[in-house]
Amino acid sequence: MISILFVSHSAELNGAELWLLGTLRRLDRKMFAPALIIPRPGPLGPAAEKANVPIEVVPMKWWVTEKRRVWRQPAAWVLNRRAVRRIARIARDRGVEVVFSNSAATFGGALAARRLGLPHVWSIHEILDGDHAFLHYFRGARALTKFILDHSARVIVNSEGTRAAFPDSEKIVLVYNGLDIRPADTELREIVQAEFGLEDGARAIGVIGKLYPGKGQKEVLQAVARLADRYPDLKLIFIGASADSRYEQDLRRLVRLNRLSRRVYFAGFRSDLVEVLQTLSVVVVASVVDSFGRAALEAMAAGVPVLAIRAGGLTEIVRHGENGFLADSRDADVLSEALAEIFDHPERWPAIVDNGFRTVREKFSIERQVKGVERVLLDVCGRTLLVPPSSDAGREGPLFASLRDREGDSGRG
Repeated sequence: MISILFVSHSAELNGAELWLLGTLRRLDRKMFAPALIIPRPGPLGPAAEKANVPIEVVPMKWWVTEKRRVWRQPAAWVLNRRAVRRIARIARDRGVEVVFSNSAATFGGALAARRLGLPHVWSIHEILDGDHAFLHYFRGARALTKFILDHSARVIVNSEGTRAAFPDSEKIVLVYNGLDIRPADTELREIVQAEFGLEDGARAIGVIGKLYPGKGQKEVLQAVARLADRYPDLKLIFIGASADSRYEQDLRRLVRLNRLSRRVYFAGFRSDLVEVLQTLSVVVVASVVDSFGRAALEAMAAGVPVLAIRAGGLTEIVRHGENGFLADSRDADVLSEALAEIFDHPERWPAIVDNGFRTVREKFSIERQVKGVERVLLDVCGRTLLVPPSSDAGREGPLFASLRDREGDSGRG
């Protein structure tokens, strides 16, 4: 049994945390004994405890931040020293063999592992370089990726878009985000539809994600304003809590200025996401800060067509005209034209929906995600003999004889 200490940068349930929670729930407990550290109380804690994962709260500030908060980082590092000592003490007391950090925003696990001489695995979910980098290090992107590689036995990236910030390294392993597909509750879906004021057959656009400039809600709202006269039944649903109060106020002001109050609904954070999605006609993913695009997978799994922009890892998920639609930018004119093309050709939707669901099931399942993580953990612990990568493994890292034998031809991989 391998004891693993996971360290999360957040106790919320956004994309990176959902990736971590899915991993914790599905890890093979005959081989792995996970425990989790979170920086403050939040919904991730109870969800992990429900999966029989022990929780410790160790207060920590983010070690790297958005660009406008870079000046805070040196002070945060000083304040976080106590957290590093406490993480190291917890790891030692639990007999931990591997420390696993989730997100580039937290360095505590890496530094604690270095103190104890333990192998460290770092899972990166953010774009760390370029115009759309989400996290910034006060010493620069190159210094950040070097720090991550120097302090890790393996670095898991969730897309080629995430990998692009790093130099070539055998330490880097690609493990795509996976989704646990579940059917919708029909009665709950009807309740949601009534809440949103949607008539049967109405055109409804959804945007999933916290209200934040990088997510593109403003541009989608402007696109809807351009389409309002053309489609009298058109509605827009924002699904996600506010991460920027000024941005939310700006969105609500634009709604009033464009006389869209009856067309736009702010749904907030939803635990009934599958039912919410199945009330929609199209999900628009207009984010330029997401390294992967979990919202696209969630829509595909719910049987909803996706319109995404060519950014981050979205092009690794969506194939234009096959399992979804791609727009060249999130400019409001570009989005409105793309949406009109989708709405005017509903005969294309069934094939798009079928291919989208198949994409999630075959390439982005939770089983594939967890097996990828298990392979990395076994690798750094040296618990199995390495074998040469198979021809279809690509750049996803080494395969292991014991796991490959266990998977066989079941299709679970």
